[in-house]
Amino acid sequence: MEDLVARGFTGVLHTFSENDYNWYRRQMERIVAVSHELGLEVQVGPWGLAHAFGGEAESLFMTQHPHLGQQFADGRRIGAGCPSQPEFRAFVKQWAQAAVDLGADRVFWDEPHWAHPVRFHPQPDSADAWTCVCEACTTAFRDRFGAEMPHELTEEVRSFREDVLTDFVRELVAHVDAIGGRSTVCLLPSVDGLHAVDSWEPVASAPGLDTLATDPYWSFFGLDVQEFVGGQARRTAELAQAHQLTPQIWIQGFKLGPDDEADIHAAVQAARDAGVEDLWTWGYEACGHMTHLDTREPERVWEILTEALTGGGRG
Repeated sequence: MEDLVARGFTGVLHTFSENDYNWYRRQMERIVAVSHELGLEVQVGPWGLAHAFGGEAESLFMTQHPHLGQQFADGRRIGAGCPSQPEFRAFVKQWAQAAVDLGADRVFWDEPHWAHPVRFHPQPDSADAWTCVCEACTTAFRDRFGAEMPHELTEEVRSFREDVLTDFVRELVAHVDAIGGRSTVCLLPSVDGLHAVDSWEPVASAPGLDTLATDPYWSFFGLDVQEFVGGQARRTAELAQAHQLTPQIWIQGFKLGPDDEADIHAAVQAARDAGVEDLWTWGYEACGHMTHLDTREPERVWEILTEALTGGGRG
């Protein structure tokens, strides 16, 4: 935390995984307290919670409650919580209460999404590798449309999935607001609407929402940095202004190398040109500690990110 402050950062995101939630709450309280003592704003995120949010953490909850898992169209039940299941929603609200109790300035709802088949399905490109056709979803679909839920991605099924995920997010935002907290919702950029919220307006208009965010990781998606980051930042800023929210953009800080210096600076500038000043990066020290994210020369990339975001650095 002292290093972040010395580099000119003003906030920190602390991941609060199920492992932390189950076994390390007192330590998490200490970490949040130290961050506040040094003047940092703290966001707390449900890192990989029940495999329904962003993050590479595993889920004890889904091991203990497999019946609450999403179900692929081919009938395969998986270990990712289904937002149609009331018991799963109750668990996420319990996590949110704990996050607020830690002292979070903002609860960071990180990439709420339907299960991605790349992570859960042996044939992720197959036509039936999408969720969810569990009993809660099929019952809700029947109640809404007066017909059985087809196992094909019809327009009605797509609309239903969008509405379920949006309602889930809005309910979580309302819950955090009701217990005295503030929420940031970080929506996946519109690269593949099959797994995430496609229409952002219903989320941006959620009563009690504080901050609307997205994470346009240009290199990860193989897209042009200025066009992608700039476009997503403008979309976020326009919706935030319309609903009196804070717009927030996350700058890619993983799976890069020193040769990406120009793109890192371009991404930061594109976000600022769109009117977004609340800029964050994932993750600390360019994720050099994490094998899966594979940053090349993370020490140098971290110095580049620091310079681009704060004008500071220690290199």
